[in-house]
Amino acid sequence: MTRRIIFFAWITVVALSVCLAHDLSAQEMKSGEINWVKGYISAVGNGTADPSGNKVKDRLKSLRAAELVAQRTLLETLKGVRIDSTTTVENLMLKEDIINSRVEGVIRGAQIVKRDVTWEGNVPLATVEMRVCLSMNVGGCSMDSSLITALNIGHRSEPRYVPGDRLNPQTIPLTPPPKTPPKNIKYDSSKPVTGVIFTLEGRPFERQLLPVIITVAGESKRITVYSVKNVTPKVIRSFGVVRYADNEDQAKKNPYIGDNAVVIPVEDITKENMIVIGTDGVRAIRETTMHGNNYLSDAKVVISSD
Repeated sequence: MTRRIIFFAWITVVALSVCLAHDLSAQEMKSGEINWVKGYISAVGNGTADPSGNKVKDRLKSLRAAELVAQRTLLETLKGVRIDSTTTVENLMLKEDIINSRVEGVIRGAQIVKRDVTWEGNVPLATVEMRVCLSMNVGGCSMDSSLITALNIGHRSEPRYVPGDRLNPQTIPLTPPPKTPPKNIKYDSSKPVTGVIFTLEGRPFERQLLPVIITVAGESKRITVYSVKNVTPKVIRSFGVVRYADNEDQAKKNPYIGDNAVVIPVEDITKENMIVIGTDGVRAIRETTMHGNNYLSDAKVVISSD
C-alpha cells in the first residue's frame, strides 16, 4: 500500500516539473498564505521519495520534492495578491514577460524557513516552508529581493478611478496647529508626528499593495490624499507604500511609523476600494506634514482593520 501511495505522488510531481528525477514524488498538503501584517507570502510543501536503499539520497530527493510543491503553491498564492482594486499580480504577469520572469526569479530565491524530514520505515516524509517578502525590511521576512521590487510598481500609472486632484501640503498656508487635535483624531500635538494610522473600524476593505486614501470636498469632488505617487521611488523599492495591522495597538507597535503617529478614523470605503477620510483627518495631515515633516513621502502609513 505504501509503495502505491508513493507511486501516485510521483505521477503528480512529474506533471508539475519534467526537471525532477523519475523516482521523485510530492504532494500538496496545504494552501499558501498572504500575511499582510508581517509582510510575506508563505507556502508549505510536503514530499517523499521511493526508497532506494540510500537514506542520504532519499532524504535529499524528498526535500526537493517538498520544495517543488512549496514553490508551486507560493506562485499560485502570489498571483492572487492585489496590486490595486482592478489588478492582480497574475494580470501583470500575463501582460508583461519581464514581470513574469522577475516574479519567477523571486520564487526561485524564496526564503526557506523550515526543512524537516521524518521517516516512516524506509520512506522519507519531508516538509518545507518557504516565504516571499511583499517588500524589503519587514519584520517577518528576510530576502535579497521582494515582490514589490519585482513588480516595479513605482513607475506604473495609477488606475483611472484615482482622483487627479491631490492634496498638496506645500500649497497650504502655514497656520498654527490647534492646541489639541479633534476628539476623533489622536496624536501628541506638542511634538512632530512620525507617521499616520488609518483605522477602518471594522469596515470591509480588501488589502492591496497600492491603497488609495481620498477625501470628498463638497458633495462629490474627490481629492487624493495618499497614493503611491506620494512616495519617493527609493522608499517604494525598499518598503512599499503601506503596512497593515489588525488593530490600533498592533499598528502603534510598528517601529517604522515611530512613536507619535496620528490616528485618523476612516469614514467610508468606495466601490473602487478607496479609503475615504473626513475633513478633520485631512486637516490633521495638512498641519502635521508642514515644515518639511512629510512622513507620507516615506510611506510611514499603516492601515488598521479595527
